[in-house]
Amino acid sequence: MIKIISSVNNLLKEQLYAISLYIRQISGTIVLFIIARYLSVFDYGLFTSYKSIITFCFMFANMEYANYILVSSRANIKEVKLKISLFLLNAIFIGILIAFGSKFFPLDSHSLFYLIIIRTFFDSIFFGLILPYFQATKNFTTIAKINIVYAVCISLIAIFSYIFKLSLYKFLILNIILGFINFIQCSYFAKINYLLVFKYIKRFIRMLDKSIFGYVCSTISNYLYAETSSLYVATFLPKEQAALYFSANTVAMIVGLFSAAQTQKMLPDIIKSDVENIKKVLKKNLIVVNSILTFIFVLIMLFGKIIMKLLFGQDYYTNAYPILIIYFLANIFIANGAILGVYLTAINKQWLKTRLKIETTVVTVLGLIILHGFGIYGAVSVLLISSVYVSIRFMIYSLKYIKLGACYEKQL
Repeated sequence: MIKIISSVNNLLKEQLYAISLYIRQISGTIVLFIIARYLSVFDYGLFTSYKSIITFCFMFANMEYANYILVSSRANIKEVKLKISLFLLNAIFIGILIAFGSKFFPLDSHSLFYLIIIRTFFDSIFFGLILPYFQATKNFTTIAKINIVYAVCISLIAIFSYIFKLSLYKFLILNIILGFINFIQCSYFAKINYLLVFKYIKRFIRMLDKSIFGYVCSTISNYLYAETSSLYVATFLPKEQAALYFSANTVAMIVGLFSAAQTQKMLPDIIKSDVENIKKVLKKNLIVVNSILTFIFVLIMLFGKIIMKLLFGQDYYTNAYPILIIYFLANIFIANGAILGVYLTAINKQWLKTRLKIETTVVTVLGLIILHGFGIYGAVSVLLISSVYVSIRFMIYSLKYIKLGACYEKQL
């Protein structure tokens, strides 16, 4: 019995970071479920639409910079910290530009849009850019604890908002306060000195190398193929239909709980590994992710409508069931492509990833042109088609370069 408890404790310690990511993303999903239960369908559609648009605009703040920071610095802690400070200030500047640019568009609520910009920065952009520090120091325990505390707090804020029926504005302000506290805490822990960027701006910029353009182009192409359907829904369809689409998206994004955690933990190990170990890591993660997602997919097929009613609390959202099925399938293929894509990132083949995603973007645009008349169903079907395409392309090239790497090692 003692041995079993000890084994469980060791497993929890080893997988604490992955578990923390699951908890954090689950909490983020739960937050959407909770606010959907008391917000009107229009307000929920407005919130999720703005969130989708802002997330797309913020791609310029984190174009796989986290991976670039870690890979280009070869996990050198001092250099990682310097680059983090530069890219975080860049993200703040881009957030200001998004807010200013929104003034030229006829939004239903500009003030709501501004609050979602700030919340998005603290909730996702900051976490993404600070991550390389914890990867370089291999201090996953600390970032895991931060993730868990943050997840609990945003869940409590959502519950508090639901109980007292707080407006969307007050809900966002509470989230921003929590995000700002976390920003100060993490910056202090990692000893990030943002003032150095202003003092030595030219020296900081010289630290960047040409390989960054591979990450930039890869991210732009990734957003174009992955978010085009969502942007179409957020921009052109009625907010009530957008609410259906993004409610299905929220449930289907559970795929990200598994793939994101696995890919982030895989990258540091793959960078300095031999081909045989890389093959084992890829195979292990593909088996784990696909086994779990297949089980969840079966549950959704059987109980999808019940799940939507329970999670969102309104009968209207059961209409999202067929959209959910298609969306979940698409995300399974995206998850497989993401895991295989880690190897291409580790061997610095970002330009290849960019090319493959540009191909997929063309497929997506053509699909929307052909299927746009089908509304939501056309958009989600295009997402499935593009996901299958990019996953197959990533598999072909990953296997190709693994084989080339094996041949090179034999020659040595």
